[in-house]
Amino acid sequence: MSAFDKVIGYESIKEELLQICDILKNRDLYRQMGARLPHGMLLVGDPGLGKTLMAKCFIEESGLTTYTVRRNKGGDGFVAEITTAFEEARNNAPSIVFLDDMDKFANEDNDHCDTEEYVAVQAGIDLVNGSDVFVLATVNNDRKLPDSLIRAGRFDRKIEVDCPSESDAEMIIKHFLSNKKLSDDINMEDLLKMISYSSCAELESILNEAAVSAAYGRKEAVAMNDIVKSVLRMQYNAPDNFNKISADDLKMIALHEAGHTVVSEMLCPESVGLASVRTSGGGSQGGFIHRCKRLLCDMDDVMILLAGKAAVETFSDQVCAKGCEEDIRRAGNRIIRKIENTGTAGLGMIDVSPFSESSENFNSRVEAVTHAELERYYKQAKSILIKNKAFLEKVTQALVEKGTLLFSDIQKLKAECKDKVKIV
Repeated sequence: MSAFDKVIGYESIKEELLQICDILKNRDLYRQMGARLPHGMLLVGDPGLGKTLMAKCFIEESGLTTYTVRRNKGGDGFVAEITTAFEEARNNAPSIVFLDDMDKFANEDNDHCDTEEYVAVQAGIDLVNGSDVFVLATVNNDRKLPDSLIRAGRFDRKIEVDCPSESDAEMIIKHFLSNKKLSDDINMEDLLKMISYSSCAELESILNEAAVSAAYGRKEAVAMNDIVKSVLRMQYNAPDNFNKISADDLKMIALHEAGHTVVSEMLCPESVGLASVRTSGGGSQGGFIHRCKRLLCDMDDVMILLAGKAAVETFSDQVCAKGCEEDIRRAGNRIIRKIENTGTAGLGMIDVSPFSESSENFNSRVEAVTHAELERYYKQAKSILIKNKAFLEKVTQALVEKGTLLFSDIQKLKAECKDKVKIV
């Protein structure tokens, strides 16, 4: 049994942490090889990814006395606490000094990183140098720290803790579901496809809220619908406004989102993990889709963005679709970045201006090319929808009836149109 068994997934990081623990436990063996213990280690990553848990498992696995420093006061009292921790660690070596959320030790900006707190940490690290004291720190944003503090010689190891991979996310979700009473309709594939799992903490909160909802409704078990409602509310900020939308508006929103869904599925099969007519992000009335698969071509994203407008204008009586401003803006920005960065429309379209603002002539040319490219991609999206009208109609009707479609729902609808679907 290893203390790291408490951490789900992240096998490569656990392996690296185990290697440092082995050095701490077998110092003489490594010294005979001419290897020394790294001076310190940083665990860097966004909040909620499990850095502190990994650090605590590391401490437990090492079996060493640990002096933890976590900001709970300000001013001279905290500076003195930092200094005392390093002094006690040196007097009781071998030991560990654990600096949790070190980038929160001071509130200075990037241009003023030489605060007393960071100076005290640097002095402490130098104090314990060569005395069998290992310094471990967790950091959300290492750019807030002075270079002199996190340089080699003070922190020799830096481990980036990223969002869980798809396989890790599956293990984490199963772990958090293991203590919950589940109904038979839980679909793990749908669950993985509709959640973007930005952090382990977010996954845990989403699944816990689903259990809270089920218990409040006096259900016998957590159902898939409970999890879907939790995901929509917590991850997409999509309130339950399905029944408050008028019939006419609902049909237009469903057609719009069906357009995005169909074109995405045609350009990149099995790429839509969730489609909904609910409003996402607290904006104006309108739905959204969540793509669970990366597109092979960046410009395919432009077609997908324009597909909502194309669907409404092609298959309804609206000559100019409403509520497409954000889609058009995002599509235009992608085109502009592409032509300015790579010269997609010729080398004369690359922004090489040495000034902060490009010339009026250059901006005019970019604007003209962007409009032309928007028209071209709009026509391509429209062509895809016309060729796959049966699929579009099925997705639209299903969204009107259900409000939200999961990955399996979309794949089932596409399978029903198998003979009529035309991949382009």
